[in-house]
Amino acid sequence: MPTAYPPPPVTGNGTDLLGQSRSFGAWQEGSAFLLEDVTKPMYNSTASNMPGDPVGVIVTLDALNTTPEGQNFDYTVFTSNGLNFSNSANSNGAKAVSAHWNSIKSYDYFQNTHNRKSIDGEGGNILAFINVSEDNVGTSMENAYWNGAAMWYGNGGSTFKPLARGLDVGGHEMTHGVIEKTANLVYQNESGALNESFADVFGAMIDRDDWLIGEDVMQPGTNAALRSMQDPHNGVSSNSPWWQPRTVSEQYTGSQDNGGVHINSGIPNWAYYLFASNANVTKDKAEKVYYKALKDYLVKSSQFVDLRIAVLQAANDLYPAGNTVANAAASAFDQVGILGSSPGGNYLGNLTTNPGTDYVLCVSNDFQNLELRNGSGSLVKVLYTGGVISRPSVTDNGGQIVFVNAAKEAIYIDMVYTTPIQSTANVLINNIPLRNVAISKDGAFVAALTDAADNFIYVLDLFNGEQEAFGLYNPTYTTGQVTGEVQYADILEFDYSGEYIMYDAFNELTNSQGADISYWDIGFLKFWENVGFADPSNAFISKLFSGLPEKATVGNPTFSKNSPYIIAFDFYDGISDQNDILGANVETGDVGTVLENNGAYSWPSYNRLDNALIYEGPNSAGVTNIYKRPLAADKINQAGNEALFIGDRQLGVWYANGNRSLAVSAGEPAAAPFSIAVTPNPVTDAARLNIESKTAVSARISMVNMLGSVVQNREVQLSEGANQFDLEMKHLPPGAYVIRLSGSNSSAALKVVKQ
Repeated sequence: MPTAYPPPPVTGNGTDLLGQSRSFGAWQEGSAFLLEDVTKPMYNSTASNMPGDPVGVIVTLDALNTTPEGQNFDYTVFTSNGLNFSNSANSNGAKAVSAHWNSIKSYDYFQNTHNRKSIDGEGGNILAFINVSEDNVGTSMENAYWNGAAMWYGNGGSTFKPLARGLDVGGHEMTHGVIEKTANLVYQNESGALNESFADVFGAMIDRDDWLIGEDVMQPGTNAALRSMQDPHNGVSSNSPWWQPRTVSEQYTGSQDNGGVHINSGIPNWAYYLFASNANVTKDKAEKVYYKALKDYLVKSSQFVDLRIAVLQAANDLYPAGNTVANAAASAFDQVGILGSSPGGNYLGNLTTNPGTDYVLCVSNDFQNLELRNGSGSLVKVLYTGGVISRPSVTDNGGQIVFVNAAKEAIYIDMVYTTPIQSTANVLINNIPLRNVAISKDGAFVAALTDAADNFIYVLDLFNGEQEAFGLYNPTYTTGQVTGEVQYADILEFDYSGEYIMYDAFNELTNSQGADISYWDIGFLKFWENVGFADPSNAFISKLFSGLPEKATVGNPTFSKNSPYIIAFDFYDGISDQNDILGANVETGDVGTVLENNGAYSWPSYNRLDNALIYEGPNSAGVTNIYKRPLAADKINQAGNEALFIGDRQLGVWYANGNRSLAVSAGEPAAAPFSIAVTPNPVTDAARLNIESKTAVSARISMVNMLGSVVQNREVQLSEGANQFDLEMKHLPPGAYVIRLSGSNSSAALKVVKQ
């Protein structure tokens, strides 16, 4: 007679790496038992197809001593032939039990203490991998990390024991996911140190029996703990890797460790210890104050002083009686040197509105023609008739347009807004088949994606012809660790600073049995640093959303025209089979709804004033049209009904042809060190370059053709105020040229057309 097994779900058990007996939810599939816990309130039985396609489940997987950084990555859900998942304290079963227990306890903490439904707050799956290797040959990894999709545990070595031993380690890594879904603190400098500190804070609250981080994973002869919140000096000298500063006077100011994200987290860590140790506060109140500060008040770029302001505000919100909790917080921050003398940062800087005329680019529904239309949607001119397979991209002043044609070439159109409007189309890139291109707001760079759908973004500097290929990866919060499940990027748009490219990307981890973990997200690649390309092997990448809701897809992001921290994008919910347009405030993490149930991807674009969005969608007859909908003042929510804007057209892009500063500030944009203008433009023989400089400075004037070749170059000395220089262009062939002015720490550029 076959063995009788209880029906799923089941209660599994096992001994973890600490020798503790644990009991937990699991799943039975035939005679096999899987570490998939469906017993939590977040489990969505209707949307789940168990066990391979769950929704709202805590899953523990075995990476089989492979790495997600390599091409040979493999994994499987950890499986047992009985309800006991461990055989001994050192078995793979014990590692799996520990990792599973860490996920369960971390979930329970956020659910029971903060009423948070999983990492994403919406009941998304919680994944953890054990037996993660350092490299493709199976070297044991002495680390654990979060990469936007899962917790990853190495098996340790000379410094660390298997990392799944530490409940606070697991809680720390899972909290990084919670941070991404709340303030999304950017992982650099002080905001990155706050990111690390919050992960320690809640890691210590999940494993709340002491103030040590990682004490259960340290090998003998190393140190008592990885970090100590009670004393960040951690019982060692300042030249030890286990030492951290505990006050601002000791703060690290170098560039290593992303500007000291792990090093300087000791400062806010000590502030939390002092706050939570106050008799009027205790851990029970402190953890609630910090969670509210993280969720409601901190933003992506927040600095140490913003933490103080946020914590005091949260304390007054939750415990206003007598201000004892807020006073304790103020005292803690005073002791670590995070003082209240600064008002905090305003990270919602805006541009002045483009002063030009409104125009719209769109593509005919047969993908043959690129059209120019006015702000009312009426046809002005057909710009190109050779096929268009990518959404057009345009500079901020409308001077240049790029797109991919039917031959998979990058086409570059120069625009001159005379009466009638003049346009000249040329092939920019034709040595490799492409599927998408974008041009920077100032016209200095073009980014491209190949038709091969690899995980690279290729960037060309149009001023000097230099180019770089940037491999996309998913960042983690552990030094030296990235993961390589990015399959390809799809949509590109440059930000207003000229340093970042926003993209959406498809991510997938596939195992040897053909199962996959896949998701889309939106990333920001810092391709330019100071005065040159970033290191392509180590370029900084941050994410807007990491690990979308189950069966959801995000794509086609676009920036607001005047608020660089506002974007709109397509969102597809695979559970309800619904396409929406969402808006998001990148700094605050707020998300709004512009359109529900559009029936197709929308390719949104903001208008010049940011008070409306245009997008495409099918009508009742299935014809794709471009529609327009008014927006609320926050620019991420709708404020009225849609109206037909342009019939039988798609891929609409709104822009204006005025010139403005691309610098941002809390109010009006800060004046650049210098500005330039050319008269006349277009030019026949000679032109005059007018330069307004804030200071006396040495500079270089360069003239570059659109192939990147320098045709003129000279050094000049600018005086404060107005400066004029003649540009001799009689000998140059007709076409577009870029005039670039470069100083010691700034530059400016514009296009001039030679007739």
